[in-house]
Amino acid sequence: MATDSYEAAIKGLKDLLSKKSDLGNVAAAKIKELTAELQELDSSNSDAVERIKSGFAQFKTEKYL
Repeated sequence: MATDSYEAAIKGLKDLLSKKSDLGNVAAAKIKELTAELQELDSSNSDAVERIKSGFAQFKTEKYL
């Protein structure tokens, strides 16, 4: 399902850019912003997982003897 909406979004962007090529620079800037945002989300999710893992390990060693 998510792939379908992703594919539809990419197709819509390609169609728009083929009709209005002057929007290419604007689209490129927005894509760079979105990419940076997604990378930040990915790294923060990894940080959250690591915090949970380390918290669980600490709980096991200090509280659950």
